[in-house]
Amino acid sequence: MKVLVLPDWAAQFCDSVRQRHPEIDIVIPGSESNITAHIGDVEVLFGYPTSEQFDIAASLKWIQTLDAGMEGLFTAVPQVADSDVIVTNARGAGAPMIGEHALAMMFALARQFPRFWGDKSNSRWDQDGALGHVEYLGDKTVGIIGLGKSGRETAWRCKAMGMKVIAVDREPVDGDLSVEFVWTLDRLDDLLKASDYVVVTAPFSAASANMIGKREFEIMRNSARLVVTSRGRVFDNAALAEALKNGTIAGAALDSVYPEPLPSDSELWDVPNLIITPHIAGNAERVMLDRRTFEIFEQNLGRYIGGQPLLNVVDKVKQY
Repeated sequence: MKVLVLPDWAAQFCDSVRQRHPEIDIVIPGSESNITAHIGDVEVLFGYPTSEQFDIAASLKWIQTLDAGMEGLFTAVPQVADSDVIVTNARGAGAPMIGEHALAMMFALARQFPRFWGDKSNSRWDQDGALGHVEYLGDKTVGIIGLGKSGRETAWRCKAMGMKVIAVDREPVDGDLSVEFVWTLDRLDDLLKASDYVVVTAPFSAASANMIGKREFEIMRNSARLVVTSRGRVFDNAALAEALKNGTIAGAALDSVYPEPLPSDSELWDVPNLIITPHIAGNAERVMLDRRTFEIFEQNLGRYIGGQPLLNVVDKVKQY
């Protein structure tokens, strides 16, 4: 069996796979020309092929991608959706880091860190003015949209802070000791009404595009904050900007926007009470995320060889 490993960084992890499975021919091409030379008889691919490469991969049966989000693959290689090729993703590789990042954003909003950073830049000590703005997280309710691996990593951290945790999910999901209620998506409005913080960890798909817009912001409490750690296309940029300017909601923190990079003339740069980080919630020390991503592939490779069901299989109709 021939396995094509596209990212150069994965080379450091391949020796252990070769030792465990000496019968596998693992190829790290290192160049586009080498990919073309090898991909014709490859059975397994780790990484992202181009549309042209996919078309000549006559023996390809399984693609393991490097991320949780799948819009990149289905946009670049739309024909994969109608093929017999199995697609799995790296869902969960960055989940612990995303949980930390979500909580950090909530702390920053509750404790008004952006305000104090501005005060520091202006050599301003404003204790009296600040006392009316800082908040305590421990008695707040957080509503999580999407109780997958990132949602669960966020949930238990919030629960540990003393917060009440509720959630909705498009798919049937098992309960979680950290979560008081897990509702279906038709109760999204109930979650929005009840939450002091709304954390979106749901994947992007055609069904979730702009799922948080003007109507949803008007349902949220005026004191509520939005935190997005999944994809920028799940909320409406213009509606968020309007909600923050008008005080419809109290604040927001975004790790992902649309488009990315966020254009320099985007109104989001100038709206009040908004924190933006450059889509790094799932990252930590680089080798950590790389290792966790490769470990998912390595575990799946063992399952594939043994004829067991693969983990993180992507529904090619739903595209997540």
